Amino acid sequence: MGCITDNRKGCKGYGSSAVGYWGRDIYKRLVEDQTVAKERVDLQDMIMSTGVRAELWTAVKTGTKCKCYKESNKASDRKCKSCHGVIDGFVPGYVKFGFETLWMSASDSDITLTNMEVTNTFKSSKAWLTDGSTTGTIESGDKAFTRNAIGSTWETDVSTFVRIAASSSVVVEYSLNSGLTWIDIAQLSVVNPSVGVIRFRATLTRTTSAILSPLFEIVRARYSHIPYEVNRPDGNYTWGPWIRVMRGSPTRKYTKSEYGDFLNMGDVTFWTTGLSFFDQTLVKESDQEWLEGPNVKIKLLDGVLAGKFFAMNNWQTSDPAGYKIVAQTFKMVPEDLEGPAYLIW
Repeated sequence: MGCITDNRKGCKGYGSSAVGYWGRDIYKRLVEDQTVAKERVDLQDMIMSTGVRAELWTAVKTGTKCKCYKESNKASDRKCKSCHGVIDGFVPGYVKFGFETLWMSASDSDITLTNMEVTNTFKSSKAWLTDGSTTGTIESGDKAFTRNAIGSTWETDVSTFVRIAASSSVVVEYSLNSGLTWIDIAQLSVVNPSVGVIRFRATLTRTTSAILSPLFEIVRARYSHIPYEVNRPDGNYTWGPWIRVMRGSPTRKYTKSEYGDFLNMGDVTFWTTGLSFFDQTLVKESDQEWLEGPNVKIKLLDGVLAGKFFAMNNWQTSDPAGYKIVAQTFKMVPEDLEGPAYLIW
């Protein structure tokens, strides 16, 4: 009679066909078959075939706090170019995915100020000339770098403010020999050094101490540590310092105004895989693979939304085996063209 008269679970009422998995250990079967790895690879293939390239910025979570950060209300200034108002106000605010970023700001601990001071007059962290001084400098310590990725070149960005251009100026330079010689920062991409140390210096001048001092905020320099590989038919690279995402259907909503209702774009849903797929220096199956908001920004490089800047406002991860990111889904809201997020570099 066998299982027909057996009252055990899996046998009762099903004749001679037991219900469920017949193996000894279903978890071991899934591990042996690499079921989760297959799912991840399938999604990666889909991303590479039809996904769009997207530049990614994530907020720094450790380091030196910006001078604009207020401990009393645990907030920093969103318009500050040194930290961009990230949680806990860490300099330099955001870093671009796939790049090594070096900087000098007025908040750094390794700077040397000569005839200059950090002003408290403005919310954002800026350095200016001390009373009575007509020239002064802010100089960083040496910062090590190694640029060896194929196609990688230096990029730079300087945040200064000259209030009286006719009689004051700010000159930002870099040195590759610990300050023995200085070169204008605009030449860094031309010289394009590959290995060594670099330091930064900003020189502020004014013709007389009676006029308003110019201001220095931050200088950033970066280079890709992900190589540029495989040209596409349109001339763009397939691989580089970016991720790939796929999107779902955008939502629509109406906003009321004094002129009536008008349609605008609501949340746009994207998904991607673990970040180590795009950057092999990241540790697989670790939190380095996650995208966690709210301080995450994305700019699309392809498609009808190319060039649009988005902010993440909702995110989820899929890790069916509990140890490996297979996919992650997030919603992005378009940033205001005139908003402070567009100050991010």
